[in-house]
Amino acid sequence: MFNVAIFYDIENLLKGYNFSQNLINNLSLKEIVRIINETQELEKIAVQRAYANWSDPRLGNMRHEINELGIDPIQVFGFSRDNKKNAADIQLTIDAIDIAHIRHNIEVYIIVSGDGGFAALAKKLHEYGKTVIACAYPNMSNRILKAVCDVFIPIPDPELINPERQSLKITDTNKPPVNDPKVVRLIPKIRELVINHTEDKIALTKAILRLFAEDTNLRRIMMEEGIYLSTIREAIRYAIPDFQQSNFGFPKFTEFLQYVCKDTPLCLVRPEHSSVFLTTKNSVPHGVEVLPELDSEYLHSPSHYCSILATGHPMFRLPPPKVLNQTAEWISQNPFEEMPFGTAIENITAALSSKSKNIENFDNVNTEAVKLSILCFASADIFEQTPEGVPISEQKLTLKANYTTAKNLLSALHNAIYNKLANSISPVKETILAKILSSDDDQNDQTLHICSNQN
Repeated sequence: MFNVAIFYDIENLLKGYNFSQNLINNLSLKEIVRIINETQELEKIAVQRAYANWSDPRLGNMRHEINELGIDPIQVFGFSRDNKKNAADIQLTIDAIDIAHIRHNIEVYIIVSGDGGFAALAKKLHEYGKTVIACAYPNMSNRILKAVCDVFIPIPDPELINPERQSLKITDTNKPPVNDPKVVRLIPKIRELVINHTEDKIALTKAILRLFAEDTNLRRIMMEEGIYLSTIREAIRYAIPDFQQSNFGFPKFTEFLQYVCKDTPLCLVRPEHSSVFLTTKNSVPHGVEVLPELDSEYLHSPSHYCSILATGHPMFRLPPPKVLNQTAEWISQNPFEEMPFGTAIENITAALSSKSKNIENFDNVNTEAVKLSILCFASADIFEQTPEGVPISEQKLTLKANYTTAKNLLSALHNAIYNKLANSISPVKETILAKILSSDDDQNDQTLHICSNQN
């Protein structure tokens, strides 16, 4: 779901318009997006806007990066001649409130700025039921803004990235570059670990985490400040260049580390207004949430299977099984032929709502459940979808000729779901898969209802 909006206060990132050449050379919006994604693991970004006086020729080297990221540059001129009081924060606030009114699918608002003036915006967005995340340099972040926002994500100050630090960058053949000094310290030892753990990637990851705990300086940082997940990910990717947590059955990197931390002296914690970080179990700060360890029982649970299915492509956000089965029955009896997606939802919802009166304990038909059912079947590739290259909401659906019964449809869906799970978890337990697809009893309906809500 495209539910995220990111607003970049470029003037705040530049610390005004009297910025140094070192700052503009080292400022990377791509790096900021990477840190946001790795610490919060958000869904898809719907809106990105960057506010600045883009007519300033010194900002020219940012244009390529903005185009590459799909960011809309918003031209803002200052109210005064010397640009000390610019209107970027005002325009940003107006746009955020406007989007909150007209784009109800946007649930997460990320403000890339440490300006305390945005605290009022955060409070107003909370009134609309939105999640607000602040992202800024730690040494230039207003404490009220950090307290008001749901999460604060620290980003490195570009002015502190000097030539000495740049020289720390390490690139090995076929390995991603290493920039974080904490990881650079461990490179020789990580190389040794890779030689000794050629097969077991989980054991290799556990060993990498132990390196952070065994290094005297890093252990001190871990106990006093914590090690953020972007640092851990960089170390793991150096050891495993093609690392993807989904290959181990985890849609989220945080969950992967919760699993890896089991039976180790380490744990993950989530402060109230900050990002998750790694620390030792005997140095957990007071008042923070300790994330639970995950085990193999969690891997093979209905909720975890649903979480995997609702992430990536193809995506399966499963509705209650009875709705899924009745939708399959209706489609098999009323084959789509260039039916608009919206019309299909309306027709099936109306038919099932009427039919549900004669089906015992079948009172959960609604537009959203029917929509999810159709999307699941679309992900199982049972429709011809035209025109190509546009969102499904703009497409017309035609049922493929070889799907003539509800059993055919449900079998195709089962196979598609099984194949996706098998790419992350092996072996897939059919008993768990049956729980999330079967409509034999009310308990299974309840399981799927919980799964669809959490996604």
